[in-house]
Amino acid sequence: MAGTAPRGMKIGAVSLWLLLLLSEKPMYGYELIRELEKRFSGYWKPKTGTIYPAFERLEQAGLVTSRIEFRDEGLDRKHYALTRKGRIELTQTMGHWTKMMEVLEHYREVHESIFRYQNRLGKAEVSKALVALGEGFGRRSIDTSTVFPGEKRIVVQPTEPVTFKLLYAKEDDDLEFHMQLKWAPEASTRSVKTASRRSKRSSPKR
Repeated sequence: MAGTAPRGMKIGAVSLWLLLLLSEKPMYGYELIRELEKRFSGYWKPKTGTIYPAFERLEQAGLVTSRIEFRDEGLDRKHYALTRKGRIELTQTMGHWTKMMEVLEHYREVHESIFRYQNRLGKAEVSKALVALGEGFGRRSIDTSTVFPGEKRIVVQPTEPVTFKLLYAKEDDDLEFHMQLKWAPEASTRSVKTASRRSKRSSPKR
């Protein structure tokens, strides 16, 4: 259908986003464009010349259906809704995109990581690792060989504040926890504090 679709997929990124939004509720064209702008926080401003041709292809494929709302005041509106075939296609395509993003994320992690760990463990072993990780944060330094016995030793020193993100998700038939702990490097923290002190000293007194 769309030229931007990776191999093995019938629809590309634009069509995928249209199906995703329509899976929430039926919408008319201009409403969809505004919603896309909001979801992308202004980083992508879809044009009518991109959106409406994509709708035509989706409708021809039987993935969406449309109806025209005739209005006494203002322009008529064309509303779009997802069909049963469209929901099936959306589920399959999301599976393809998810796998593709996993490959890209794995590639990025392998080539950018300082330390990377992945293994199949018993629940008791996972519990010990999480406890050791928490104790490391309490001591302000984390020894990777203590959290993951048998792995190489790297000492990590998190700074304040720590951004904590936890996602509970379903992937195919598996349930997963994704945990992210993020902080600024020590040098960046010092530079921000120094800049703040300089700014206070240079501010005129009232």
